[in-house]
Amino acid sequence: MNPGRLELDLPSAVAFALLAAAAFALTRRRSVWGLGLLIVADPFDCARYVGWTTVTIPKVVLLGVALGLVARRASLRPLGRRDVRALVCSALAIVLVTIATVIPGTYIDAVGRESLKAIEYLAVFSIALVAFADDPAETPLWYALAAVTAIVCASALVQEWTGAPAGVMLAGRVLPRIAGMLEGPNQLAGFFDIAIPLLLARGVRRGGGPFLALVAIAFVTDVLTFSRAGIAAVAIGVFFVALGTTGADARRRVMIAGCIVFLATASALVKLDLFGRFMSASDIDTASGLGSRDELWTAAIAFWRAHPILGIGAGNFELELPQAGLPGVRTHANSLYLQTLAEGGILLFGATLASIVAAIRTFYVRAPKDALFVGIGAATIALAVHQLVDFLTFFPKVGGFWWLWLGIASGALVARAKAAA
Repeated sequence: MNPGRLELDLPSAVAFALLAAAAFALTRRRSVWGLGLLIVADPFDCARYVGWTTVTIPKVVLLGVALGLVARRASLRPLGRRDVRALVCSALAIVLVTIATVIPGTYIDAVGRESLKAIEYLAVFSIALVAFADDPAETPLWYALAAVTAIVCASALVQEWTGAPAGVMLAGRVLPRIAGMLEGPNQLAGFFDIAIPLLLARGVRRGGGPFLALVAIAFVTDVLTFSRAGIAAVAIGVFFVALGTTGADARRRVMIAGCIVFLATASALVKLDLFGRFMSASDIDTASGLGSRDELWTAAIAFWRAHPILGIGAGNFELELPQAGLPGVRTHANSLYLQTLAEGGILLFGATLASIVAAIRTFYVRAPKDALFVGIGAATIALAVHQLVDFLTFFPKVGGFWWLWLGIASGALVARAKAAA
């Protein structure tokens, strides 16, 4: 047991139960209201330990929404629809392979924890799909996304004055790396990989100055994380929103707005003598005590070569690092793709890559070019690029958020197919 961790006590259990009951009541009234609550609850955890796993606000809200859908007798048939089958199968494959890594895994509790997380992501996706197909109303969800993004931005920006969880030495001075309600600056940048393309697509495709203003605030907050990969990923997401937007005028507006924001940011970095540090190939936080990417990537490749099919076991990477000559280092591989190769071998890597490809093909390539599909498609591309050098879906506030919006978009596809039939 970790020192200082909070176990589930009676007051916490009562609070969680009341929250689950509220989620149940909202969902029973309207499925989309439960989905909105899931979106808003995502960054809040207030985690309490039960054994080696946790009870969190998003988990109990998810339970309440699931029970509400049962009470509504929402159909499970959307899960078997052909147009979302690739995503359903890839999510299920991730769960099955993650569980199978118990075979090579040394630390069985770590495999169990990661297996439960994979099951949670599958549940988030499936419940969101069924809920939206049952009650296909987008407007409440866009406003829920705007609200939670505003809350996340405010919680992060205030750390410029109250103190941030990390810092970086730039141009001879220490600057805060804000994180807000997320676990760290890179995770906050991962959240924006998803939120910014979605909000931008909504603002451009359907109009709405407040959505575009929120995009600008979110981008400023993203820059202040000093996550270079995160900023580059959002730029890529903006590009693909523009590319996927129909109408020359709309595409031009996106590109002009994007260029203005990025040029203004670059000018500010040059003025503050920070641009060169951002462009450096070295790690910003090499003194973090978590090991450099070069060390972690080398260890991940070595683990995969030793166990190419099923890896060393889900959740085992950080615990096996001393065996790779990194005593005292305990962290993930700083790359989704190397992490899955190391912990789950070629099977988990393949299942993970299949989920990304399926999401891009389903929503960005094949689906109609509206805000929801273009936004989640561009967000998936941005997150996939960012995770070349960071492992973000490890954190439920990012991974769960991505699977939630994949489920919503899948439900929208099913609802449109029903309406057209």
